[in-house]
Amino acid sequence: MNDDNSLGGMLSEVLHLITGNKILDVGTGFGIVVSKLMERSDTQVFSVDPEAWSFASLHSAYEKHIKAGRLNLVESRIEDFNIGNYVFDTSIAIASLHHLADPVLGIKKMEKLTRGSIIVTDWNEASAGIHNPHSSESLAEKERTLKRHALEAGYSVLDHRYWYMLHKRIGK
Repeated sequence: MNDDNSLGGMLSEVLHLITGNKILDVGTGFGIVVSKLMERSDTQVFSVDPEAWSFASLHSAYEKHIKAGRLNLVESRIEDFNIGNYVFDTSIAIASLHHLADPVLGIKKMEKLTRGSIIVTDWNEASAGIHNPHSSESLAEKERTLKRHALEAGYSVLDHRYWYMLHKRIGK
């Protein structure tokens, strides 16, 4: 088990679970997932975030990938994201669903858009004030609701010291 409690540590723990080459990244944030996925030459990524504060730097860093259609930066809430009949091989959310008012709506949208793997990592209540500015109560409630949904929907659940992982392989 990886005890690196950083965003990069979370990502390195789940990279082997990514299947296929059409990837949905939920919560662009600092662009950590985008950076790692752009290392894969055969990957097409849609990165969705309602607060596109990092898009300018990502546009600059990945201009050729954006022009080639390998990277699509979409300013949208995942709950509102509409891409028609497009289906992703993997949907991944690294430390982002706790930002949603209803994180279960976010993961359900990921399920609708995905035919392969769904991977979610997020901060648990022990991380409050250490790895993020959120309250332990807020993180605990969102963790409970996500884990409840995950267990009912057949996800595997893995707990780390400051974060947890939800994973499900869908066969559409």
